[in-house]
Amino acid sequence: MNARRSEGKAVLGLAALLAVLVAAGGGNYVRNMKAEEASEAQRPFHSYELDDLTALRAAYEAEVASLQRRYDAARAGRKRGGSHAMMDEAVADFERVRAQSDGLRELGTQIAEREARIRDIDAELAARNEIGEGWDAHLRRLTRI
Repeated sequence: MNARRSEGKAVLGLAALLAVLVAAGGGNYVRNMKAEEASEAQRPFHSYELDDLTALRAAYEAEVASLQRRYDAARAGRKRGGSHAMMDEAVADFERVRAQSDGLRELGTQIAEREARIRDIDAELAARNEIGEGWDAHLRRLTRI
């Protein structure tokens, strides 16, 4: 009878341990899921499918390359203002140089904006790799502390 009683206590102890582990794992899972959802809300590309995201990144890269070529060509063709004896020629020359500089600045701004979007897309891809997909994501949520 003592052997059965000690076996029963061992089984009861294992069942209690299993219940504690399941409860702790469930709580951990819910906590990690809420943290992922909170971080998703801050990522601008979280709702995009992976294929759409990679296509968008490629499009931004092509646009950056095109804008960079235009920027380099405009910069190479830029002319400096000269010295003119007449005031109206100096004003016209100043306006021409200012318009060229404004165009270069605008192209530089467009390039920087597109590159920032590429960095945002890269950050989204990195976040998705960290979280994982399918069973990997569930296991990571369950076991990550």
